[in-house]
Amino acid sequence: MVKIILVGGTGRSGTSILKETLALHPQAASLPFEYRFIIDPDGIVDFYAGFTAVWSPYIADRRLKRLERFLRTLAREPWYHRLAGRLIQWFDPRGRLLSPRAYHGWELNRHLPRFEHHVDTLMSELIAFSFPACWVGTEGYTLHPRIYHSPPRSREELAPILRKFIHNVIGDLLKETGKAFFVEDNTWNVLLAREILEILPQARIVHIYRDPRDVVASFSRQRWSPRDKVQGALWYRSMMSRWFEIRSSLPPHSLYEVSLERFVREPKEVLQEICLFAEIPFHERMLQIDLSRSHSGRWKREFNPEEKRQVQEILGDLIRALGYPLEEEGP
Repeated sequence: MVKIILVGGTGRSGTSILKETLALHPQAASLPFEYRFIIDPDGIVDFYAGFTAVWSPYIADRRLKRLERFLRTLAREPWYHRLAGRLIQWFDPRGRLLSPRAYHGWELNRHLPRFEHHVDTLMSELIAFSFPACWVGTEGYTLHPRIYHSPPRSREELAPILRKFIHNVIGDLLKETGKAFFVEDNTWNVLLAREILEILPQARIVHIYRDPRDVVASFSRQRWSPRDKVQGALWYRSMMSRWFEIRSSLPPHSLYEVSLERFVREPKEVLQEICLFAEIPFHERMLQIDLSRSHSGRWKREFNPEEKRQVQEILGDLIRALGYPLEEEGP
């Protein structure tokens, strides 16, 4: 069995720092970036949910090809795309004018042993057969087009195939590094927690959250999220509303939740609890992390009075539900 710990949240909630902390464990393996192949559009969970929800020969063909294309895009980046992406990011570091190639900088073949080999194996197990043919929805100007065929499959039939792929990919990394468990922090993995646990029932999910107003303040400085505080609050609300719906359906033994503020205040106690939850031994090396970057309370400095009013009006119930006081309520 491959042991996987998934650290998740809304983004800007402490996932990176918690993952970095757990990765200091001498038995932990991790990657220096989010590998994305499980949770992103056209990835493993998207394929799993979509393929089992609706089926026709052409829908199956399209979903299979999207999954294959996505995984191979993550596997390697041609040199010309790599160069173009660096130039674009140099001219536009905030990413507001022109986006580089999708997943610029991702080359999983460099970090995950035999990644593309495992992709080949996965596709051979998913595709029953293919044949030369062209339908009206075939991508334009495809040379020697083929149609992929896979019969309808239930979630119970599909989950073991996808589980095997993930275990092979992560398992090879653990073997190569001599580690016992893998820890990741793909943004928004908690929003797909139900499907992830259907595919990986032994996985453990650690949800870390922080004061919603600090999350919104941090959103406004990222290239991938709203700069407008009101939009950021609405964006955050949609994610947390979805999370509360999902959380109620998860097996209790699969989930641990903690606030960033408590993690910063009581790192040893929190890490001991996480280790007990994930069934891994605690190690003092994890306490070497610098937790001074949490920027707790930044919203008080960065919001103007009207932004404070609007954000708290939108998120007031969530702020209270997560255990934080509204400004007018005092500390």
